[in-house]
Amino acid sequence: MSLFARSAAVLAAAFALAWPAAAIDIQTVKSPGGIEAWLVEEHGLPIISIEAAFDGGGRLDPEGKAGLAYLVSTLMNEGAGEYDSTAFMQKLQDKAISFGGSADADAFYLSLPSLSANKAEAFELMRLAVANPRFDQEAIDRMKAQIFAAQKEQDEDPGSIAGNTWSERAFPGHPYGRRLAGTADSLAAVTREDILDFMQSRLGRDQLKVVVVGDISAAELGPLLDTLFAAIPEKRAAADAAPVTMQNGGKLDIVDRDIPQSVVVFGAPGLKMTDPDYRAAQIMNYVMGGGGFASRMMKEVRVKRGLAYGIYTGLSGSRLTDTLTGNVGTDNARVKETIDIAKAEIVKMRAEGITDEELADAKAYLTGSYVLGFDSNAKIAGRLLGLYLAGFDKDYVNRRNAEIEAVTKEQVLAVSQRLLDPNAFYWVVVGRPQGLQ
Repeated sequence: MSLFARSAAVLAAAFALAWPAAAIDIQTVKSPGGIEAWLVEEHGLPIISIEAAFDGGGRLDPEGKAGLAYLVSTLMNEGAGEYDSTAFMQKLQDKAISFGGSADADAFYLSLPSLSANKAEAFELMRLAVANPRFDQEAIDRMKAQIFAAQKEQDEDPGSIAGNTWSERAFPGHPYGRRLAGTADSLAAVTREDILDFMQSRLGRDQLKVVVVGDISAAELGPLLDTLFAAIPEKRAAADAAPVTMQNGGKLDIVDRDIPQSVVVFGAPGLKMTDPDYRAAQIMNYVMGGGGFASRMMKEVRVKRGLAYGIYTGLSGSRLTDTLTGNVGTDNARVKETIDIAKAEIVKMRAEGITDEELADAKAYLTGSYVLGFDSNAKIAGRLLGLYLAGFDKDYVNRRNAEIEAVTKEQVLAVSQRLLDPNAFYWVVVGRPQGLQ
C-alpha cells in the first residue's frame, strides 16, 4: 500500500472514533406544504447548517444573457425587505450569521450556517432574502463590476483560456459551452427586470432540494421549510436545456499564445454518478490520473521525466452530460512528449486494467478520504446536498464505501474499455507547442 493511501486509511480510522461506525442518520422531513428535506439532527454542537439548491443554474440563462444565474447568486445577501445592502450585512454580522448564494451550470444554491441561539434571526433574514430581495441598482452595478474584473483576469490566464475553449468547442451552441459568469457583453445585457424574472421563472419548489444538519428537530424543521420557501413559485416556468453529447472527439486544437509554457486540457464522455459502473470508474481514474503522486500519469510525466509539475484527471458530472477530463502544463518544447505519454497511459489502462496493489491502494484512499469530508455540519450538509441533487437516495452515503470495497479488477477493466477510447478524447492546447499541429 502506498504511503498516500496508508495515511488516508490511518486518518479515517482516527476520525471514526468521533463518528461511530461512520454512519449518518438521515431523516426525511416533509413540510405541511409538501416541501421535502433531508435532516441530520446533531445536538452536540449549537450550530445549524441549511444548504438548499434549485436544479437549473446557469444552463437556464437566456440566450445572449449568460451569467444571469451567477449574478443573481452574488446579490442574495445584498439587501432584502427594509434592509439595504449595508444594513443587511450588518444584521448578519451582529449575530455571526453567514448567508449567501452561489451558482454553477446546473443549480442555484442558498447557504445558511448559524448558531442555534440566533436561529430566529437567521431564518428571518433568509426568508426575507428569498421572499423580498431588493436587487438595488447600486448593488447590481457593483457586483457586475466585480465580475467584469475577474473576467478580465481570466481572459489573460492560460488555464482559464484552455478550460473555456475546451467547453465551448466540446459543447458548441449549448449552455454547457458558455462561461458560467458570462462575458462582458452578455452580463452588460442583463437588466434588473431579468433578475426579477429569474426569481419567478427559473426557480421552483418542484426543483428544490434541502439538507439541514445540526441543532434542530424534525418537528421544528417541517413548518420552517414552508416559511423559508413559500415565496418561490410552485413550479419552474423556464424550459430546460436539451441533453448534449461531447463533440470533437479525436481532435486537437491549438490556441496561440506567446507564453513559455503551454496548458493542455483534454476530455472524453464520462458516466453518471448513479451509473452502476461509477465506483469502478472512480478507481480507474484514481490509478490513471486522479491519485496525485499515486497515479500512473504523474509517475510517468513528473516523477520519471520531470516534464510537468503535475498532471491530473477527474470524473465530472453534469445534469445533462458527463465527462472524464484532465489537464497539464509544460514547456512548449515538451508538450508533444507529455501528450504522447498521457495518451499511452489511456491506451494501457484500456488494454490491461490495474494491478492488485493498485486496486488496494485506490480503495484505501477513496474510502479513507471520503469520511474526512464529513467533519463539520456544513461539510455534511454540502456533501449530502450534492448526492441529493445527483439523484441518490439518502442511505447511499452509508453504503458508498462498501460499494467501493466490492469493486473488482475485472470491473475496472470493463469500465476502462467503456470509457477510454483514445479517439473519444478532445485536446486543447494554449500556447506555442513545438511539434504539434
